[in-house]
Amino acid sequence: MESTAPFAPPPPVNEENVSQLDVLVQLYEGCIQFLEQAARACEDGRVAEFKHWMQRGRRIIEEFQKTLDFSQAGQVPAQLNDLYGYMLDSLTQAGLTHESEFIHRVIEQLRILLDGWRGLQAPAVAVSMDH
Repeated sequence: MESTAPFAPPPPVNEENVSQLDVLVQLYEGCIQFLEQAARACEDGRVAEFKHWMQRGRRIIEEFQKTLDFSQAGQVPAQLNDLYGYMLDSLTQAGLTHESEFIHRVIEQLRILLDGWRGLQAPAVAVSMDH
């Protein structure tokens, strides 16, 4: 089955019943959690924790950007590339200014994308026996 996602396929997952889409959703969820931790640390003035969580979230976004497959899905990869670039720029601004609003903007965008990816996770379809 050919993938229509604008990402190059990640390495095979060894866990049974875990799709590449499931892994992608988990990465988005993890990135959001890391950035929420960064925002809280920023707001509380815990600089070392702020930097730690920012770096973890940033690495995931960088990986999303690096794995975009520009040969797939028309304009979607280019648009995602631009959005990821905006997110990384916002995180840079947060790191320079220690203003959590920049992090919250990124989290908001990640949640929108996460909702879209979750929408592609089709629940098991019940097969009707009626003809």
